[in-house]
Amino acid sequence: MSVYTPSTPDTQLALTLCLDEDSILLGESVLEALGHPRQVQMLINEEQGMLLLQACTVDDREAIVIPPMTLEHFEMSGHALLRRIRRLTGWTDDRPRVVFGSYLPTHCAIVFDLRTAQLSPLQMPLDGSMPNPS
Repeated sequence: MSVYTPSTPDTQLALTLCLDEDSILLGESVLEALGHPRQVQMLINEEQGMLLLQACTVDDREAIVIPPMTLEHFEMSGHALLRRIRRLTGWTDDRPRVVFGSYLPTHCAIVFDLRTAQLSPLQMPLDGSMPNPS
């Protein structure tokens, strides 16, 4: 098993929670930290307000399959999971949020404290094009 080392010193492990689109975006740094797995699993600890993301196999409960063509990020549907997160955090709006995680080398997993989620500064247009910075 290899040990994760960030590609740059300021690499952040971030999840973007798109509440209005019922989707969760895993960035390249998250996929890299987990060893570019073919499947991931998300587990919630409601008492601590934590989300654990780990690589898994297709035989594991609620495994999420990552398509082989994923390059920079992976967007997955997360209606039920986001509903649980919203109930847990008390968020009353649909604005996207980003939450930063910490890598747990002993478990090859990333843990995210949902209570520290921040409003996402970037909102993707509905057509998927990048906004013009000017």
